[in-house]
Amino acid sequence: MKKHYATIVVVCLFAFLLAPTAKAQSDAPLKLVQTIPMPSVQGRLDHITVDLKGKRLFIPANGENQNTVEVIDLQAGKRIFSIPGQSKPQGTFYSPDFNTLFVTNGTDGTCKIFRGDNFKLIDSFQLGADANQVGYDPDTKYLYAGFGDRNSGGLAIVDTSKNQHIGDIKTDARPGGITFEKPGSRIFVNLTGATKLGVIDSKKREQIATWPVAGAENYGPLALDETHHRLFLGTRKPPMLIVFDTETGKQITQLESVPAIDGVWYDSKRKRIYVTGNGFVAVYQEKSADDYAPMVKVPSETDSQPSIWVPQFNRLYISVPQAGNHEAEVLVYEPQS
Repeated sequence: MKKHYATIVVVCLFAFLLAPTAKAQSDAPLKLVQTIPMPSVQGRLDHITVDLKGKRLFIPANGENQNTVEVIDLQAGKRIFSIPGQSKPQGTFYSPDFNTLFVTNGTDGTCKIFRGDNFKLIDSFQLGADANQVGYDPDTKYLYAGFGDRNSGGLAIVDTSKNQHIGDIKTDARPGGITFEKPGSRIFVNLTGATKLGVIDSKKREQIATWPVAGAENYGPLALDETHHRLFLGTRKPPMLIVFDTETGKQITQLESVPAIDGVWYDSKRKRIYVTGNGFVAVYQEKSADDYAPMVKVPSETDSQPSIWVPQFNRLYISVPQAGNHEAEVLVYEPQS
């Protein structure tokens, strides 16, 4: 009888100890709902784009022995194709209007254009040194691609309706984190190696302002809350989320964040900011334009890399490279209201 009673006590104690963990998991703002493997994909992964109608992701894989763009069927939950012939693919954009995929390549500085159905190469042309991250303006159907280095750079403008490189906008250094203000003609970018952000007028095709960044360097991605005129910058040294007022260019606040930031996204429905980094997703609640709840850390994989928030699917996708015996994969998270 005593032995039976002791067993009951141990079981109850074990359940009690587990209860806070279970509650913490159930209260987390994000839940891991799916893992999509990418077997045999080696090296770093880079900036992701989505095909909403076709329910596909396109993920650049730019390892030295890889140099492909991986095609993920989200409905089937698997990789369905690997597009070869790249030279350090870094930025991707899928055009739903023309069913074409644009890929910027860092090694040869090209933009390669593929058909969206059979992935055959349509065209390839020069953009500039280390062609990298891209941003798209649906009003003009222009794709903007950052190129250059820490000493000089620019945004190459590609007309996706004609598959043509139609001009460049000079910047102080290579632009990244390319984010558009709508309505309006401003483009916000981080500037590689600089201690400032760049503000570009897309109509004038020139850099019109710079905003200083205090207390951080090695910048990462940007996201925008258009309603409250707030720009979010993820920095890697130190890891922080910095909030700017887009009407004044002033910093509003700095928040502790996660290491090796590679994605910053604004969930306008829930007024949340998702910051993806090494081992965790940081989630912040926007209480008002100037007030943000402290970070909630949701576990992810070590060495997590670029991500994409797709509000139409209500999903956050995070790419994870191959490491040891662990295959490359895509982690799929669902927000919990």
